[in-house]
Amino acid sequence: MAYNNKDAGIEYRNMRQIKAILGNQFIVKDIEMDLKEATNFTLLKFNPFTVGVRLRRYEYLKYSAQFTIRWSRPSGVATEFQKIMQELVDYILYGFVDREETKIIKYFIGDLEVFRQAAVDPVEIKPNNPPDSELAVYNKAQFPPTFILKEYPSEMV
Repeated sequence: MAYNNKDAGIEYRNMRQIKAILGNQFIVKDIEMDLKEATNFTLLKFNPFTVGVRLRRYEYLKYSAQFTIRWSRPSGVATEFQKIMQELVDYILYGFVDREETKIIKYFIGDLEVFRQAAVDPVEIKPNNPPDSELAVYNKAQFPPTFILKEYPSEMV
């Protein structure tokens, strides 16, 4: 299977922060287990799951009410949209990095089961830059409130 290292460059450079964001969201204290089975420490419990991560450059921050998912690839490599619809991925961490591409400054975690059930059409299909694929553009507001599990900074007023 072909893999393009450019696809993951920003994600790899920000791996520590990605792990911290996901850990804070999904690894939770199980008080019941702590009280019944542990002595003086907390047990953490989680079920296995998969997360697709997409980080965008700072110049795209102005589009933070939207998110894009790779829709088609002339190369024939499976797209993120296809993988999501085949239920190969459970959540999406979608964010934006600072100008230096060393820190995630805005993100949301979305539940892709809600995405699939909503069956929302993209607002636009557009060429990617570089033009190696097409992107489906979605507005976050198109989806039920249960789609977004966490947003930073919070969009709540």
